Amino acid sequence: MTRFPLFAAVWAALLVAGFALVLALGTPVATSAEELNAAMHPATPVSQEGAERSADTIVRLAYPSFVGSPRTTTKATDFGVEHWLVEYTDKTGGAPRGVRISIVVGTGHVELSAYP
Repeated sequence: MTRFPLFAAVWAALLVAGFALVLALGTPVATSAEELNAAMHPATPVSQEGAERSADTIVRLAYPSFVGSPRTTTKATDFGVEHWLVEYTDKTGGAPRGVRISIVVGTGHVELSAYP
């Protein structure tokens, strides 16, 4: 008497259970580095909502002291290049300080600057 059918049935059941577990768990949670990388390379063309979402993620991960600070979003054109300028400012301690994030609409190129 051979045990192959029993082993094949157990193997098939484990295989199905494994696939069910993978499907139930879904996609893995993104790491901070992956989130920051995605925020630094937004999908083009970049809308105002996309620019603000990217800027919020960048501030949350790279400049956490500005989380909750007032945000100003403006659209500008410099030398024929449209970009979103998202600025976070903090005026609570003496001199104003802030983070300025510029995101080019057509390419998604991101530039960061902080003052002082």
